Amino acid sequence: MTRRDMLRLGGASLLYTMLGSPLAAAASGADAGAQPLFLTPDNLSRLRANVRTPLLRPLFETWAQAAPDALYPLLEKFAETQDRVRDFSAVMMQFEHDCVLHLVQPDPVRTKALCDTITQIASLPYWDYFRDGGTEVLGIQRASMVTVRFLFAREALGDDLPPELERKLMQAVADIGCAECARTLYDMDHPETVRGWSFDTIHADFMDIDMRRWPTILGGHNLRSAPTGALGLGALALRGRDPRAEEWLEMAVGSFHQFLRGFSPDGSYFEGLSYLEYSLRTALPFIDAHRRLIGDVDWLSEVNWDGTLDYVLYMQLGKHADGSPDIVNFSDARRSIFPGAVSLLGAYTGNPLAGFAAQYAGDPTWFYDFLWYRPEAPSEPPPPRLKNMRNDLNWIVCRSGWGADDAVIAFRSGGPANHEHADRNHITFKAFGERLLNDHVGASYDYREPAWKLRQTEAHNAVLIDGQGQIYVDGHEGVNESDAYATILQYEDHGERVWWTSDATAAYRPKNYHLQQVLRTVLFAKPGVLVVVDQVHFRYRPFSVDARFYPDNADGQARLEVEDDRFTLTRPHARLHGLVASDVQAAPRLTQLDLPMATPLFACVEVHAPPALRHHLITVLAATPGADRAAPPMRVERDGDRWKIRAGDLRAEIRTTSHSPEITLL
Repeated sequence: MTRRDMLRLGGASLLYTMLGSPLAAAASGADAGAQPLFLTPDNLSRLRANVRTPLLRPLFETWAQAAPDALYPLLEKFAETQDRVRDFSAVMMQFEHDCVLHLVQPDPVRTKALCDTITQIASLPYWDYFRDGGTEVLGIQRASMVTVRFLFAREALGDDLPPELERKLMQAVADIGCAECARTLYDMDHPETVRGWSFDTIHADFMDIDMRRWPTILGGHNLRSAPTGALGLGALALRGRDPRAEEWLEMAVGSFHQFLRGFSPDGSYFEGLSYLEYSLRTALPFIDAHRRLIGDVDWLSEVNWDGTLDYVLYMQLGKHADGSPDIVNFSDARRSIFPGAVSLLGAYTGNPLAGFAAQYAGDPTWFYDFLWYRPEAPSEPPPPRLKNMRNDLNWIVCRSGWGADDAVIAFRSGGPANHEHADRNHITFKAFGERLLNDHVGASYDYREPAWKLRQTEAHNAVLIDGQGQIYVDGHEGVNESDAYATILQYEDHGERVWWTSDATAAYRPKNYHLQQVLRTVLFAKPGVLVVVDQVHFRYRPFSVDARFYPDNADGQARLEVEDDRFTLTRPHARLHGLVASDVQAAPRLTQLDLPMATPLFACVEVHAPPALRHHLITVLAATPGADRAAPPMRVERDGDRWKIRAGDLRAEIRTTSHSPEITLL
């Protein structure tokens, strides 16, 4: 019998026969699993104090508004639908909230609801909706979610959890949660043994995806972290109670070694800030518990955690109107980091940026926030070096400051990544609290949906070649990485003046073999002037080129206007003025993304250049506060391949060479 066969059987039938009842078997270190994973005395005191802090009190008060028996209707709905994507998740989210409430303001009705939920969920034959070969249950998101919440509930309920129910909970953690997660990690590490991943029959129509390569694809990004973290925590809790625990623990440690290699040397994370949040949410609980209970791995040396704190900060994009953090939302990113994560990293590293990041970038959401947030931690504002950042991913984020009205520009160059869009050389620009050049949210994960188009180049502030965008996946394998690359050719940081050139030819050429060069150069003159130079050359046949500029219009309050060689993108609190110059008679025009929904939401200005072999498009942009401020002086003068530019207090000359533009500040 091979190890794979043992894992396929999930542990119960075969291992019970070979080893006896796992939870009845004693192993060395019999008390190891009794030590808290979450609620150390310090963490418990911190949790109860944190519900009164200004940062976390609103979240706690929102949770406390739920009735003590709020779990029951959610359980009933899940029992009716068996929908593990939405309804099961809703149960476990309320379960998490109720565990925190139990620790702060216990209620006998809530206590009974928690115990009844454990009874029902532990009695299920499986927790997740992924399968291998149609029948073998895998554990990715739901199995990991339930495993971790069960282990937290075990500690939160304490003596209120009857001994027999505690045994049932731990049996389910072992035979459902850990077994499902272990099978998944084995498949990720041994894809040649996989018979074929799929959704179960209930969720077969959830998405139309070819999962033949998913063990390899998912094994290389954030969805490795979820089953790894749950398996590791389960193994720590089961030590001394289940003979499988040590092997599971070894598997989890090895899997995290592999996962953490996905961080760049500078601490940045390739899937964007939201998926860093998910990765830390699923990795840090195990890392924290393992450091305390085992301590034989130097997890702090696995990642440049100080660099990760930098990344959290420079990927901020000010605030939303409600005061919550806005972020550089390249690809599918949407939300910022949770404050508990950066607080814990600060406790590990002693970095005072963590104290600032928890307040400035923190988006409270999880029970970990109450466990780990440290309001008393040292706090220092970001150093000047974080104002202009080019990271190892070749993403560039530059800002005039950290205030509500300060300007931030984010530029997407670099290679492919899971959850990416076809967005090489895309620009996001925010000033005076408004996304004047927007990166849309709400792109569909499902290629069958109209909003899949939001993933395409035509939905971004980027260039189209003959109306076509960059190479991208067709969605039949999901939202995994494409083959699109862009490379930074130059990056010049002069403090208040910074510029760069990115070559995205490789991202466009598969759709047009006549392409010779697609360069975008950006000059940022703080606080609010941008010069965008699009240089597109073809070999033998002329084609048209379009450069799109989308303002945020999710609320329908953007106003777009075009007149001759000028345009404006106006939001309620700011305006972006544009001036177009070229050597191919380019001119701005109004257009919109072709979607069968409220199309005014996706209106843009498109700088259109008719077919030519060589295109040099110069777009000068200047941001002003308010909705009616006139444009500052803006002028472009051309002399051959030299372009003299004036915008506000910027004076510069740009020479469009065959390699990359040469910029001289005047």
